[in-house]
Amino acid sequence: MAIKPAFAVAAAAGTLALLAFAAPAQAELQTWRMTATSIKVGNDLPGPAFVEVGKSFAIDFVFDTQVPALNGWPGMFEGAIKSFTTNGIKSQAVGDILAAGEGINAFGTWPSAPRSDGLTDVSFHNFDAAFHPDVASALKEFATFAPTSSTGLQLIFVDVTVYAQPTSFVMMSSVPEPSAAWLLLVGLPWLALKRSRVSAA
Repeated sequence: MAIKPAFAVAAAAGTLALLAFAAPAQAELQTWRMTATSIKVGNDLPGPAFVEVGKSFAIDFVFDTQVPALNGWPGMFEGAIKSFTTNGIKSQAVGDILAAGEGINAFGTWPSAPRSDGLTDVSFHNFDAAFHPDVASALKEFATFAPTSSTGLQLIFVDVTVYAQPTSFVMMSSVPEPSAAWLLLVGLPWLALKRSRVSAA
């Protein structure tokens, strides 16, 4: 006796649903925007136009709030920054560390590939911070301290270093990253519909 296509699709859907529930927690990506005003350019050289002294600019960071703390280093989250965008250029982030411990909240990263504006490193620090066990709570505290004098933002370019004062740090969006199992599950009804149309023809 042949298995009906509809039954096969339902069985597959049930299996994938179980896989999706059994899968480990997926990334939860949050986009946070830091605005800042440039206050100093080092090396006595002019910096890029968008960060000239007195100018305001914004950097959009994408964080994965599900990144666990490093083994034996509570409050240290390696790989928490997935990408950043500034000056109209988006870069995948590499080598980043987000620290959320007694006396310091900070994060730093650099682009995975050379940028046309020469930006090679971005770092934020705040020396008036408490311990935080996860990325999400650390980001919330960054937001409360961003406009104060205890914080600073540093952008390193090929030739110059630019120092800036953060003025705000706000969450723009929060998007759960779907698992592969859920993506397959969502696509199954379309597969069943296509199959039934082919059979009817």
